[in-house]
Amino acid sequence: MSNVSLGSTPLIGKMNKIGTVLAALGAVGLGAVFALHGQERFFADYLLGFWFFAGISVTMVFFSALQFLARAGWSSAIRRIAENFTGMVPFLAIGIIPIIFNLLSHHSIYEWSHESAATDPIIQKKAAYLNTTAFMIRMAVYAIFWIWMHRFVVGNSLKQDASGSDITPTRKNWKRAAPWVLVYALSITFASFDLLMSLEPHWFSTIWGVYTFAGHFVGALAIVTIMTVALYNNGHLREYITPEHFHDLGKLMFAFSVFWTYIAFSQYFIIWYANLPEETIYFATRNMYGWEHFGVALVILHFVVPFMVLLRQDVKRKTRILVVAAAIILLSHFLDLAYIIMPAVSKHAIPDAHGHVVFGWQEFTGWMFFAGIFMIMAVRQYAKNNAVAINDPLIHEAVEYTS
Repeated sequence: MSNVSLGSTPLIGKMNKIGTVLAALGAVGLGAVFALHGQERFFADYLLGFWFFAGISVTMVFFSALQFLARAGWSSAIRRIAENFTGMVPFLAIGIIPIIFNLLSHHSIYEWSHESAATDPIIQKKAAYLNTTAFMIRMAVYAIFWIWMHRFVVGNSLKQDASGSDITPTRKNWKRAAPWVLVYALSITFASFDLLMSLEPHWFSTIWGVYTFAGHFVGALAIVTIMTVALYNNGHLREYITPEHFHDLGKLMFAFSVFWTYIAFSQYFIIWYANLPEETIYFATRNMYGWEHFGVALVILHFVVPFMVLLRQDVKRKTRILVVAAAIILLSHFLDLAYIIMPAVSKHAIPDAHGHVVFGWQEFTGWMFFAGIFMIMAVRQYAKNNAVAINDPLIHEAVEYTS
């Protein structure tokens, strides 16, 4: 099949402009947060934006690996859309550096890194894991694994475009997708332990990794859905994308919104039922000081609205409704991360907060900065790569796909 390059199209050009504006506004906004509120809130907002898009970028690679593992034919028409949104992955190590600098400062948002932690018996029991040296080593390992996974999975997918009838690159992904899925599962779990759960070192959850994965995965699906609709509505990929692709994307968003809810409720219910002080502290903080409103908002926006909107079969084929549902899911994922990060940081790091609600325009600055970087990197990928896996051996299944 002929190349499908969209790098010079108005849609990709518009993405580049929006990304540039968002990155610039976010950078200025983060600078203002640092000047007005100090480095504690600056780094909390930085972490919020970084992990939102870092998690989604790595999960896009996982999405690609999962399609190869299942040898899915239907997704070969949209898999490259996800792969082109992985452009941030090779640069995640750079994004982690400011978090390391904060960890080494006297104003770290990580309570376990403070001098006072030396007299805390609970933190001391975890000191073999929660220490600066081990944290930095683990961050480096995660970045290496993610870059390696990206180079292999996405790299072979791109090589297939130039390989013609030789499907050796695809065969490599078919054979080795399983270990990469395992690498993703372990790395995203432990990264979420280190970057998010360790913000409250007295607390722990045994299903935290699955909880954070569910949020990233449904967020990645939402972005793929929005981009697929945008490409289709602008007249691109119409020979590859069918109404069944929209239907399946709608089903996946519906399913994983429910899955996120199941995991979130399980985490809450198990901790509530056990009623152990070291476990309930997480939800006790978030049931007061105004954070309880965020909990209600998450129930409505992360579950009730997507469930009700995407329940009907015919709705999943209506692109406008799909985009609205995807946008609500992305908003709820942002609120979810804010609900995790800001109460934890405001309890011990942000001056005069004492656990009360710390949420305003400031919390959007980190998100805007990394949203801009995320879009700019995607534009680079669309300029270099095809928008569809043109020589995938299963592409004919996507073109002929009906359900």
